[in-house]
Amino acid sequence: MLRILRSVIDRLLQAGLIACFTVLWMCVVWQVVSRYVLGNPSTFTEETSRFAVIWLSLLGTAYACGRLEHMAYDMLAEKLQGQALLRHMRAIAALVLAFAAAVFVYGGMRLVLRAFEVEQLSATLELPMGWVYSCIPIAGVCIVFYELAILLQPEAFRPVSEVEEALEHVKQELPA
Repeated sequence: MLRILRSVIDRLLQAGLIACFTVLWMCVVWQVVSRYVLGNPSTFTEETSRFAVIWLSLLGTAYACGRLEHMAYDMLAEKLQGQALLRHMRAIAALVLAFAAAVFVYGGMRLVLRAFEVEQLSATLELPMGWVYSCIPIAGVCIVFYELAILLQPEAFRPVSEVEEALEHVKQELPA
């Protein structure tokens, strides 16, 4: 069950990251076209691209946590094996979980609710900033989920080797 839920959250984050990157790419292309081809720079693209980068960064952080690809001090972990490595993973997961729950989920929700309460709007698009800030608790909930999963089943997680992942992709693409 945990593996299925993890797969669903991975897919949702992947879709969100692709959407954010696509919006960012479209904003940059449109800004270049409107400025240099049409001679009339677009006003909304700067703010839209800034919001896309914010969402991309926070959702990317959550996704990286689930794949153990986040920035980490791994010199100690590389030297550990067996139960010592699992204890180390659980200890780090507990610390990250506490931080994500307190700062991202609790603090992020307070920020979102406060932004809606005072009806804070973005300067150009006049979007409610609560929607922009909502990526903070969303990313926090995903990080909390991943860290709980690591606490429950640390053996199911291992850092992704880019070389192994590329070789697996090549195997899938080439006919047998």
